Amino acid sequence: MIKQLELKTPVSRIRKLEELSMNAWPSLQTKLYDGWVLRFSEGYTRRGNSVSPIYESTILLDEKIDFCEKEYGLQSLPTLFKLTTESNPNGIDERLQERGYIKENETSLRVLALSQDFNYECLDVVVKDQFSDEWLRGLFSCSNISEEQVQVTARRILGNILGPVIYLSKQVDGKIVGCGYGAIEGDYIGIFDIVVDKDFRGNGYGRDIMNGILKTAQQKNVTTAYLQVSAGNIPAEKLYDKIGFKEVYRYWYRKLEKLIELKSFVENKEKE
Repeated sequence: MIKQLELKTPVSRIRKLEELSMNAWPSLQTKLYDGWVLRFSEGYTRRGNSVSPIYESTILLDEKIDFCEKEYGLQSLPTLFKLTTESNPNGIDERLQERGYIKENETSLRVLALSQDFNYECLDVVVKDQFSDEWLRGLFSCSNISEEQVQVTARRILGNILGPVIYLSKQVDGKIVGCGYGAIEGDYIGIFDIVVDKDFRGNGYGRDIMNGILKTAQQKNVTTAYLQVSAGNIPAEKLYDKIGFKEVYRYWYRKLEKLIELKSFVENKEKE
């Protein structure tokens, strides 16, 4: 009989949720480098174009940061790090600040235990297990995304999601006025891209979209939902508070703005 090995150190909840989040919003390209995950998605969204230093590191910190700056420079992208209090190695946030990285977009990751006894009421929502051209057009319209290349990139990212996905739209008189999706992995569902057309906000449609996703997840025996909300987004924070989401941790980004200087650095290095 094979004896099952016991983990000496259980995986932290932060790491678990960070891994789930990366799977729920996959990048177009990923490079693993000594415990760091480098993600590239043609500049579309921070989370799709940033370094997640979530695993143990062995190479010297400055050497690793130099490597990342070169990699993102080659893609003509600013170097961006997605950080938590558990980022590896210790002191990375302080070192990035010393190197001129600006802190931006602090975000709260929140979770909700789904109750089988709770009735998530929602009206006039359409639920699909695959995204359609109609749903995408609604998402782009509600999000004010008009650039064709950005739309192509978003479609490719959504098409890269592995596992079950709930795509939901809110309709008024046959028109999509709000969208969202939930990516399921194990007992978890990550909720993303909750957006309502600016002309239809203030009518509770965001709650309908959220409840529609949660109700469908509940029917699929999902036990925990999670989402991300920018700190200071008062309307969204109030909605998620009412539903019962509780903060587990916060993450933030450190961004290097010196893209032009970095490109010159890369060109010089390539000539050596």
